[in-house]
Amino acid sequence: MKKLLISILTIAISGFILARPVFAECSQEQLDRGCVSTAILNNGCSCDDGHGSSVKSVLRLVVDIMSIGVGILAVIGISISGVQYLTAGGNEEKTRKAKRRIIEIVIGVAVFVLIYAILYFLVPDFNPSV
Repeated sequence: MKKLLISILTIAISGFILARPVFAECSQEQLDRGCVSTAILNNGCSCDDGHGSSVKSVLRLVVDIMSIGVGILAVIGISISGVQYLTAGGNEEKTRKAKRRIIEIVIGVAVFVLIYAILYFLVPDFNPSV
Protein backbone atom coordinates (compact mmCIF):
# COMPACT_ATOMS: atom_id res chain seq x y z
CA MET A 1 0.00 0.00 0.00
CA LYS A 2 2.85 2.35 0.87
CA LYS A 3 4.60 1.69 -2.46
CA LEU A 4 1.35 2.34 -4.34
CA LEU A 5 0.84 5.66 -2.55
CA ILE A 6 4.42 6.73 -3.25
CA SER A 7 4.01 5.78 -6.92
CA ILE A 8 0.79 7.78 -7.26
CA LEU A 9 2.34 10.83 -5.57
CA THR A 10 5.42 10.60 -7.79
CA ILE A 11 3.29 10.52 -10.93
CA ALA A 12 1.13 13.41 -9.73
CA ILE A 13 4.11 15.59 -8.80
CA SER A 14 5.83 14.80 -12.09
CA GLY A 15 2.69 15.81 -13.95
CA PHE A 16 2.59 19.17 -12.18
CA ILE A 17 6.27 19.82 -12.84
CA LEU A 18 6.16 18.84 -16.51
CA ALA A 19 2.79 20.42 -17.27
CA ARG A 20 4.14 23.94 -17.77
CA PRO A 21 7.67 24.33 -19.07
CA VAL A 22 9.58 27.33 -17.81
CA PHE A 23 11.04 28.39 -21.13
CA ALA A 24 10.15 31.98 -21.88
CA GLU A 25 11.42 34.95 -23.75
CA CYS A 26 10.61 38.62 -23.43
CA SER A 27 11.50 41.11 -26.10
CA GLN A 28 14.27 43.59 -25.32
CA GLU A 29 11.66 46.34 -25.05
CA GLN A 30 9.74 44.37 -22.46
CA LEU A 31 12.93 43.63 -20.49
CA ASP A 32 13.77 47.35 -20.53
CA ARG A 33 10.34 48.09 -19.01
CA GLY A 34 11.10 45.71 -16.12
CA CYS A 35 9.20 42.64 -17.31
CA VAL A 36 10.13 39.20 -16.04
CA SER A 37 10.67 36.18 -18.30
CA THR A 38 8.49 33.30 -17.15
CA ALA A 39 6.20 30.84 -18.90
CA ILE A 40 4.03 30.49 -15.83
CA LEU A 41 2.57 33.97 -16.16
CA ASN A 42 1.02 35.61 -19.21
CA ASN A 43 2.41 33.29 -21.89
CA GLY A 44 6.06 33.91 -21.21
CA CYS A 45 6.39 37.49 -20.06
CA SER A 46 4.98 39.16 -16.97
CA CYS A 47 4.81 42.93 -16.94
CA ASP A 48 3.42 45.28 -14.33
CA ASP A 49 1.40 47.98 -16.03
CA GLY A 50 1.14 50.11 -12.90
CA HIS A 51 -2.20 48.61 -11.87
CA GLY A 52 -0.80 45.55 -10.13
CA SER A 53 -1.60 43.16 -12.96
CA SER A 54 1.51 41.05 -12.39
CA VAL A 55 0.69 40.75 -8.68
CA LYS A 56 -2.80 39.59 -9.61
CA SER A 57 -1.31 37.09 -12.05
CA VAL A 58 0.89 35.62 -9.33
CA LEU A 59 -2.04 35.60 -6.91
CA ARG A 60 -4.20 33.82 -9.49
CA LEU A 61 -1.48 31.24 -10.05
CA VAL A 62 -1.11 30.58 -6.32
CA VAL A 63 -4.88 30.31 -5.83
CA ASP A 64 -5.19 27.97 -8.82
CA ILE A 65 -2.47 25.68 -7.50
CA MET A 66 -3.94 25.76 -3.98
CA SER A 67 -7.43 24.97 -5.31
CA ILE A 68 -6.17 21.98 -7.24
CA GLY A 69 -4.10 20.80 -4.27
CA VAL A 70 -6.94 21.15 -1.77
CA GLY A 71 -9.31 19.31 -4.08
CA ILE A 72 -6.93 16.43 -4.74
CA LEU A 73 -5.98 16.09 -1.07
CA ALA A 74 -9.63 16.23 0.03
CA VAL A 75 -10.62 13.46 -2.38
CA ILE A 76 -7.68 11.30 -1.32
CA GLY A 77 -8.33 11.95 2.37
CA ILE A 78 -12.03 11.17 2.17
CA SER A 79 -11.30 8.03 0.15
CA ILE A 80 -8.78 6.77 2.69
CA SER A 81 -11.07 7.64 5.61
CA GLY A 82 -13.98 5.92 3.86
CA VAL A 83 -11.95 2.75 3.43
CA GLN A 84 -10.93 2.92 7.10
CA TYR A 85 -14.57 3.37 8.07
CA LEU A 86 -15.65 0.42 5.93
CA THR A 87 -12.92 -1.86 7.26
CA ALA A 88 -13.45 -0.96 10.92
CA GLY A 89 -15.34 -4.21 11.41
CA GLY A 90 -17.51 -2.96 14.24
CA ASN A 91 -14.59 -1.54 16.22
CA GLU A 92 -15.98 1.68 17.71
CA GLU A 93 -12.56 3.31 18.14
CA LYS A 94 -11.64 2.84 14.45
CA THR A 95 -15.10 4.01 13.37
CA ARG A 96 -14.81 7.12 15.54
CA LYS A 97 -11.35 7.94 14.14
CA ALA A 98 -12.54 7.60 10.54
CA LYS A 99 -15.59 9.79 11.18
CA ARG A 100 -13.42 12.40 12.90
CA ARG A 101 -11.02 12.49 9.94
CA ILE A 102 -13.87 12.94 7.47
CA ILE A 103 -15.28 15.80 9.55
CA GLU A 104 -11.84 17.42 9.75
CA ILE A 105 -11.42 17.20 5.98
CA VAL A 106 -14.83 18.78 5.40
CA ILE A 107 -13.97 21.58 7.86
CA GLY A 108 -10.65 22.13 6.05
CA VAL A 109 -12.37 22.44 2.68
CA ALA A 110 -14.95 24.82 4.20
CA VAL A 111 -12.16 27.00 5.63
CA PHE A 112 -10.46 27.08 2.22
CA VAL A 113 -13.73 28.14 0.56
CA LEU A 114 -14.14 30.88 3.20
CA ILE A 115 -10.59 32.15 2.62
CA TYR A 116 -11.22 32.06 -1.15
CA ALA A 117 -14.41 34.12 -0.69
CA ILE A 118 -12.58 36.68 1.47
CA LEU A 119 -9.82 36.97 -1.13
CA TYR A 120 -12.39 37.40 -3.90
CA PHE A 121 -14.06 40.14 -1.82
CA LEU A 122 -10.84 41.99 -0.95
CA VAL A 123 -9.14 41.97 -4.37
CA PRO A 124 -11.20 43.78 -6.98
CA ASP A 125 -11.40 42.16 -10.43
CA PHE A 126 -9.94 38.89 -9.15
CA ASN A 127 -11.00 36.22 -11.62
CA PRO A 128 -9.12 32.96 -11.18
CA SER A 129 -8.83 30.76 -14.23
CA VAL A 130 -10.07 27.58 -12.50
